Amino acid sequence: RIIHLFHSSSRILIFESDSTDNTLASLHQWTTAQVYTGGRLEPTIPARSERIAYCRNTLIHKARMLEPDYLLTLDMDIFVGSLSAFLTNFDYDMKEWSVMTANVGGFYYDIWALRTLSELNLNYDVWQRVWALIRGSSKYCGESVIDQVIGIHKKPIPTSHDLLEVRSAFSGAGLYKMSSIQNCQYSGENSTCEHVPFHLCIREKNRGRIFINPSFRIDHTNDT
Repeated sequence: RIIHLFHSSSRILIFESDSTDNTLASLHQWTTAQVYTGGRLEPTIPARSERIAYCRNTLIHKARMLEPDYLLTLDMDIFVGSLSAFLTNFDYDMKEWSVMTANVGGFYYDIWALRTLSELNLNYDVWQRVWALIRGSSKYCGESVIDQVIGIHKKPIPTSHDLLEVRSAFSGAGLYKMSSIQNCQYSGENSTCEHVPFHLCIREKNRGRIFINPSFRIDHTNDT
């Protein structure tokens, strides 16, 4: 339904890879979508973060060729959202934001993609911190480390909360002004979340401002 709010030239672009079920066949039944597939990428791009970055960069390249004003990026395997929640992104001064990312029902989960403005809060890769602690000492319990490094940041964000400006976030959906992503690409090198280099580029190269919009709430069909 969201696409019908925009110009008739708007398009739905989907990239699939490494499916082991009927996902690709089901996607091809979606006649209004342009579906691209990378086939089996894992043998040539074994790192998951780099594989996802490749898929996202392919879609960005396709989107740029269409010359749109906005790009709505979704993780389709977990996204369930309402039209009214999406429209809250336009309740704010359009000159004041470049990217609006989603909130979720329950605890905010996407800590890997999150980088706060304050250096004192969260500006490191949480999974790299977990791996370093577990490798560094046999005294650490894996589940305990994950809970202390990642779980401590998982907090609910009320939909009534003001916008939260960040360096990076995602949580399943992001609305981007195309002008803000100029010359920026996703990168999953060194097992880093692919969203982080992309968003840091938006801020540093294009002076973009990135927010979590608490009212742009989605629900997940698959908690991961």
